[in-house]
This record gives sequence, structure tokens and C-alpha cells, in this order.
Amino acid sequence: MTEQIDDPIELEDQEELELAAHPHPMGTETQIRIAKEQSSVYELLRKESKGLLVLAPNFQRIDVWDKKHKSELIESILMGIPIPLIYLFEDENGIRQIVDGKQRITALKEFINNRFTLSELSMLPSLKGQKFDQIPTLLQAKLEDYQLQTYVIQPPTPESVKFNLFERVNRGGVNLNKQEMRHALYQGRATTLLQELSESEEFKSATGFGVKSNRMRDRYLVLRFIAFYLYFTNQLPNIHYRSDIDGFLASVMKFINHQAPTELVEHMRSVCLLGMRNTAIILGESGLRFAPKPSGNKRPVNMGLFEMLVFIFCYIDVSKTNHQEIKQVIKQQKVEIDQMDLLAGSIDTTTHVTERFNLAQQVIQRINHA
Repeated sequence: MTEQIDDPIELEDQEELELAAHPHPMGTETQIRIAKEQSSVYELLRKESKGLLVLAPNFQRIDVWDKKHKSELIESILMGIPIPLIYLFEDENGIRQIVDGKQRITALKEFINNRFTLSELSMLPSLKGQKFDQIPTLLQAKLEDYQLQTYVIQPPTPESVKFNLFERVNRGGVNLNKQEMRHALYQGRATTLLQELSESEEFKSATGFGVKSNRMRDRYLVLRFIAFYLYFTNQLPNIHYRSDIDGFLASVMKFINHQAPTELVEHMRSVCLLGMRNTAIILGESGLRFAPKPSGNKRPVNMGLFEMLVFIFCYIDVSKTNHQEIKQVIKQQKVEIDQMDLLAGSIDTTTHVTERFNLAQQVIQRINHA
């Protein structure tokens, strides 16, 4: 095995395993509400301009359509050719977000705002090189009046079901991973906080610059820590963890966006930065990895180890403790955890999550009472 110290996260696909092991219980009381609607291009863009419709954020790995693709879309609409369905996600406040169809809506918005000229048209070559204001008035009206077919995923559809539907919609070609889906669905204070913490020097130092930002691996690590920190400090009212990692993380992001007091959000930011900073100070750049295998290759940053150690270092005053003693305690504990495979396999069952945070509490007590 070749060395890959800055790409994978050990157990990064755990949420995929847990979803298979604990499928959503589709009981008789589950409500799935999807409305089929039809809106003109003009109406949809008017809602977008008023903040009632939000274009899903870009992801680093997704290429924005080039002018050729945008022009082909405009030409298809002017020719009366049907375009694929658009899927929207509606929150409790009536704000809608584009789940599938972002590139199409963005292209329409840019063309109507005269941001590009048509090119490489095969059916309407006479329009080549023209902007929206330059095409005939009748064609302008035809474009604005074109009816877009949409499906709207509405409340009270449960978060787990919304997430599943979003995943199915995006399987066709985008293939977002679960953290990218959460980033798209739960925009707000949560996504801002995750971005800030994952881009911080504290995160980079604690992980030894070993976690890439592409595919949002870094934000996934931070979200897991924040979620379990809030859970085990009893700061998540009415949110329970039952081995349902996807539903749990989605609920935590919604809580941060809509219910968490500003003081709690600031507390989460401070606690996470403190834990990561202390981890880097005491353990260095390899602290969040287990010891190398006999081959000598470095092992990736471990997901469960990140949660445990950042949690532990939230509660240790490194200015009043012996750094070498702390380092030795943590090193010994890591060896035991690794030998017992406590952070291997299905680590997101309720039992395993509780076990590792109970262990973290024991380590905190051991260090603070040494």
C-alpha cells in the first residue's frame, strides 16, 4: 500500500456502512409530501431575486456549464423542446432550494441578465452571437413564459426521507457524497460555522494538513465532533441518537441554523478551536493518527480519534499540566484503542459512540487528577 497521508480519512465511509446496517424505518406514520408544480422561467427567477428560491451552492468538484451547454439549453427552450424536471426542497419557512437543476436555472438567469452571448447553435444559427436583449421580442417572451416542470419536496417530510430523496435525485450524474448533500440542504449558520472551523489554522495544525477540503472531508470531521459534543453535553433538546448518523447530523445542522442561541454557536466555535489547538500543541501533527503499520507507512487521520481527542482537549488546561505526561497518557490510550480495534468497523452504533465518549471522559479525569 502506498503512502496517502493527505487524502483519505480512516473510516470516512462509515456513514455509508451505518446507513445499510440501520435503514430508515418507513413506518405507517411516515409522511412523504412531494408536490408537482409548473412555473414560468420569469416567475421562478422573480422568486430567486426575492430570496424565495435559493440556488444550491457550488461544490469544488462540479464544473459549471460552459457557454456551449448554456446556449444549447436556451436553443432547446426556444425550439419548444422539453427539458428535464427540476427538483426543489422547501423548508418550514417556505424558502425553496434547487436540489437538481441548478445549472439550468443559473444558465437561464445569466442569459436573461445579458451575461453571455449564444454560440454554436445548430437549430437557430441566426441567433449566434446575440444576447437576450438582442434576440427578437417574441423570442424573449417565449423564453420568459416557458413553463418549467418541478417537483417540490415539502414539510412535514422527515429529514431522513428528504435526505434519501435528495440522494436518489442526485444519483443520475452528480453523485454527491452525504456531507455535500448536507451542505446543500442545510445552508445557514451551520454551513458557515463548518467552513470557518475546517479552514482554520487550528484544524490544519491538528490534522497535520492531512485532510483535503475536496469532497468536504474536513467539514464532515468538524460536524461529527460538534454534533457529538453537543449530544454528550446535553445541549441538543429533543434530538436523540439511535445509530442514525445521517438523520442525527442533519438534525444538528437544522438545530444550529434555527434554534441554537447565538451564545451556543459562539461556544461551539470556541470549544472546537480550543480542542484542536490543544491537540496540536500537545500531540503534534501525528496526534490524530494511529501508529504506523509494520510497513512504516503513515496511517490517515482517524475519524473516531479526531472526535475523542478534540473532546478530551476541550477539558484540559494545557497551561497547568505537564505536556509530556499528557502525551504519554494519550499515547498509551491510543495503543490500547488500536490493539482492541475500538475505532474500526461499525463505530457509529449507539453502543460504540457511547463507549468511546465514556472512555474520553475517563481520560479527562485521569489527566486532570494526575
